[in-house]
Amino acid sequence: MHIENTSKFRKSLMLKIYKSWDYSRERGFLELLEKVNTCESEKVKVIDLGCGNGNFTLKVKEKIGCKSISGLDIHKPALEEAKKKSIKVIEWDLNNFPYPFKDEEFDIVVSNQVIEHLFFPIRFLKEVYRILKPHGYAVISTENLASWDNIFSLILGYTPTSMHFDCLRHIGNPLSLHEKEIEKSTFPPHVRIFSYRGLIEAVKFIGFKISKVVGNGHILGRLGERIDKTHCRFITIKIKKANIVL
Repeated sequence: MHIENTSKFRKSLMLKIYKSWDYSRERGFLELLEKVNTCESEKVKVIDLGCGNGNFTLKVKEKIGCKSISGLDIHKPALEEAKKKSIKVIEWDLNNFPYPFKDEEFDIVVSNQVIEHLFFPIRFLKEVYRILKPHGYAVISTENLASWDNIFSLILGYTPTSMHFDCLRHIGNPLSLHEKEIEKSTFPPHVRIFSYRGLIEAVKFIGFKISKVVGNGHILGRLGERIDKTHCRFITIKIKKANIVL
């Protein structure tokens, strides 16, 4: 009974921590988006790569102030939910290149917690560059392999919390919120996880310039996010094409 109570307490504590980090990540992402002028709201084209059920896509739409927004994803049930939210959905595997869009088609490209699920993240970034208009921008958020919780997990001999061996079951880390749970979704596991520096070097390699990078979800809370973003749970980056003079 004591062991069971300890396990429940640990899981409850981890749930509170992860929820606070998720809230922080969402806040940090939305703060990087720019509100468009009313006269431009009907013309601006926005795409969410990996939109899921569209819940976060709607928050992006509201923050930007655009009249419509598109979402691309492979998961049919999620796309059905997104369609009910008046999102223009496209069923597509983000591991399948090129994407079904013209060059320089979108003013704004967003992607939240998706790139870590892809087998070829550099090719994904190349596609973001290709479909982005010259004066547009992209915001991408992902987990951070060098976050303190991942570092502590490795010190203890555990699998980093950001790593998933399989989409069927989470194993290897007693500190994980989903340890030994059966995964009900068909989403692919995390297969490519960047560190803070790794993500920055990747986008620069493609030809982007960085407008801003934020870290969200830190063991020291908001203070940690300000002074130590390289070890936050999540990295969110705002990027533009480097060869464009603004």
